[in-house]
Amino acid sequence: MDYSVVDPDELEPTEDRDCDLRRVSEAAGLENVAINRFRAEPGEQLPLAYHYHEQQEEAFIVRSGTLHVETPDGEFEVPAGSVFAVQPEAPQRAYNPADAEAAIEVFAIGAPPVSGDAVAYDPEE
Repeated sequence: MDYSVVDPDELEPTEDRDCDLRRVSEAAGLENVAINRFRAEPGEQLPLAYHYHEQQEEAFIVRSGTLHVETPDGEFEVPAGSVFAVQPEAPQRAYNPADAEAAIEVFAIGAPPVSGDAVAYDPEE
């Protein structure tokens, strides 16, 4: 049997991101799910762009603050202790608004852990 204890604060942050992103799944030796920890200061977004995933389901678990998620159906406010779930092909952009009082901390869980299935989404099109 294999077990892991991972402190995201001990992981190296991913470069070239708007916010602090720590990739937990690899450090934990997980192959069938992607787990990331995000910390976003006011005015920062979690993903690199408004997007959707072709295959991956995602769940955003908000540990602190209020996550804002822009979608074609409107904007969602997700308070601490709540989960925001996204089905494949559902466009979204998660962020911490510029007028927020504090940083937010969010764990994102995605399955399957595919790479390259994120598709940019333009809400104007």
